Amino acid sequence: MLTRRNFMNRTAGAAATAMYLACGAAGANPGSPAFGTGLRTFIGGAPVEPSGVVEWERRRLSVAAARLSTDFAGLLRGELDSLLGRFAVAVDDIAAARSALSKARALIGSDGLRELLAAELAASEAATRTALAASGGQWAISTTEIVSDRGSAAGFVQWFGLARTTDARAIWTDACPDHYIIATLADGRQEVVEVTGGAVLASRFFVDYADSTGVPVSADPAYPLAVAGTAALADGTVVGGVRHQFRDEPGGGFRSRLAVAFPAAVPGLYIAEHEWHLACEFGNWITAYLR
Repeated sequence: MLTRRNFMNRTAGAAATAMYLACGAAGANPGSPAFGTGLRTFIGGAPVEPSGVVEWERRRLSVAAARLSTDFAGLLRGELDSLLGRFAVAVDDIAAARSALSKARALIGSDGLRELLAAELAASEAATRTALAASGGQWAISTTEIVSDRGSAAGFVQWFGLARTTDARAIWTDACPDHYIIATLADGRQEVVEVTGGAVLASRFFVDYADSTGVPVSADPAYPLAVAGTAALADGTVVGGVRHQFRDEPGGGFRSRLAVAFPAAVPGLYIAEHEWHLACEFGNWITAYLR
């Protein structure tokens, strides 16, 4: 049972981690590898440099650190830095920062994270219901493509599915700083607590990979493999869905077309920012698969 004393102890540990992250991992090697080589990423059909994805992740690391330390003033400053200052700050030691953030999540624990984020989750659910009602059944899609010069579509889909069915939580949460809880439930659904796109607040939803019929992202016959499922609130209200599609490339390697549907009334900035979220998390997942 999570007691106030335990929670305060856990939060104190997270605050120390946040201080470490806020200092830019001083003394660490800025040149340490942070994003897999051999990957090409496309957002809006245009190629983006790997360093751009790394820099996006670095700023999200500082935002997550502020959130875990309950430094909400710092959180808002981090959001402004993340949204307005992209490409202006040099990349720090991402590997060390990821490790520190992972330790903070583990220290706080799932119960502690739910308690810490309770107010955010309630507010974001209300906002999601409002956006859903205002969307009139229409959807907006975030789409990112990643091409790997190694591996195969079937190999990655198998790796990805195994990580989900075995509830390999570290693989899921460590792929993006905006992931707080991603857990496979007994019924096969995934509970997800994360910050989506350009949102300031964390949200909670459940992805059902056994239900792809209602996913508002069209299947492309050029991509024979897919991971798809609906996203719903705790009461079953469908608020979106995912359809991630994969195919082998003629010269070797494979291509991923990654897509997430949001209610159409969600601000366009959120949709655009979630394409960077996809680039970050799937870039790191593909890199982990290729190791």
